[in-house]
Amino acid sequence: MRYFFLPFLISLFISTLFANESKVCQKCHPIIYEEYYKSSHKNASIYNNPIHAAMWDKHPKDDKGYTCAKCHSPSDEKALKEGVLTENEVQVEEPISCVYCHNIKEVQEGEESNTNITTGKHKEFYTAEKGKKGSAAFETEKSWFGLLKEPKSSPYHKINYDNENFYNGNVCMGCHSHVNNEHNFDITMLDAVISEKDKNSCVTCHMPQVIGSKVSINETKTHAFHGIAGIYHMNDKMGDYIDFKVTQKPQGFDVLITNKSNHALFGQALRAGILKATIIRDGKTIVLEPFVFERVLAKDGKEVMPWSADSLLKDTLIYAKKEVHFSNALKAGDKLTLTLGVVRITQEGAKELGLEAGKEFTKFRILKAEKFDF
Repeated sequence: MRYFFLPFLISLFISTLFANESKVCQKCHPIIYEEYYKSSHKNASIYNNPIHAAMWDKHPKDDKGYTCAKCHSPSDEKALKEGVLTENEVQVEEPISCVYCHNIKEVQEGEESNTNITTGKHKEFYTAEKGKKGSAAFETEKSWFGLLKEPKSSPYHKINYDNENFYNGNVCMGCHSHVNNEHNFDITMLDAVISEKDKNSCVTCHMPQVIGSKVSINETKTHAFHGIAGIYHMNDKMGDYIDFKVTQKPQGFDVLITNKSNHALFGQALRAGILKATIIRDGKTIVLEPFVFERVLAKDGKEVMPWSADSLLKDTLIYAKKEVHFSNALKAGDKLTLTLGVVRITQEGAKELGLEAGKEFTKFRILKAEKFDF
């Protein structure tokens, strides 16, 4: 029965396309749209993200206007091209739209930052699916002696499966690579590649396959998670890319953290990772001093905001491996729990941005927890 409504849906798509591009996608991709609507992509603008808003409020202004649109709201053409920032439907509902991301043809590398090169097409999109190379127009597959027709691809748009950037994760590198300030200092550290041979990519870690059909007119068992797993939308699979190894020492114990992702962890400005350790001994809980992973930006030996930085005060990030020492000796019968998590911004950062009241910003979010018996 649902296929008799295809002509109606297509006409509805066309009539509403330019009103809200991503809302159109919801008609055939309801699960993906629901995930997208909660994602950091949908909530990237200053009107949805209080941290970004506070950062931009403090950022020095010049004739270029709002220069963050390139990555925070590229779907708003006026903001992108003219630096003019206004509270409009695009900024609020889809600052980074579905159409924008699936239009990225290639990524142009730059010294200050990379740039997405898009096709500008509204009815032909790139995606990745193993075994489906080539562009696919709408077609149907007949069954039950030709009485029923099952759609094999979209009736609304063409699908291009040939863009290698959507398979290796490089499609994300237009925005999630490096951002150099006017001092040529990288303030994000997301391009700290650990190994070119690493099988993991942005997609495998942050858009893992999860249960649920990717499209309503041709049901599938799984789809790529469009909530974008990360600090704003945690996913229990993220801990799979972190390993702990505990080694007892005469004067305490060491924890070796192996980072199996393809970038340093916790490199963004005012962000911090935290390793917590507790020991249960003879029925009592011993809480050890946590270790903080952070990259503190500086100028003239003092901590400063990202746009002013030209050096570092501190770098304790987790690159490929990081060893942390705890001075408490472990005893037979001890039960050790290690918990690695992250805060969106530190307490100091929240104070600097005037966000002390927003407890959600400094909330500890768990990436991985593991127990060890001795």
